[in-house]
Amino acid sequence: MGRTRFMVVKAKELIKTAVFAVLGVIILVGLITFFLNMGKHDGAYRDGTYYEEMQLGEETAEVAVTIAEGRIAAVSMEEETEAVAVFYPLLAEVTETVGQAVIENQSAEIAVESENPHSAQAILDAVAACLEQAEK
Repeated sequence: MGRTRFMVVKAKELIKTAVFAVLGVIILVGLITFFLNMGKHDGAYRDGTYYEEMQLGEETAEVAVTIAEGRIAAVSMEEETEAVAVFYPLLAEVTETVGQAVIENQSAEIAVESENPHSAQAILDAVAACLEQAEK
């Protein structure tokens, strides 16, 4: 005659084992995702072009900061009127110089040049406001 065997399975033990197995899978997937994305740093800023108006006496000019792949890609002067060009002839040159320094440092925290400190500081303030808009 064959022997009949009974297997006793406790429901609590079965549920505990299933919960721990699911938690283990979740932790494992999380660790794999973390380590795969570890080398991919997408920068501190959201992509796009951000604008800030800069007051120059009675005139205004607009500074644009372009972010690409999470990094500062360009700083430029937008909507420069003829009055701004006439009354502030060095503004375009200062914008280019400050823009290059901001791009190199990836920050608005740069030393202001001594030749045109007021113009450079006004541009840096506008760049800092644009970067605040772009922060993640």
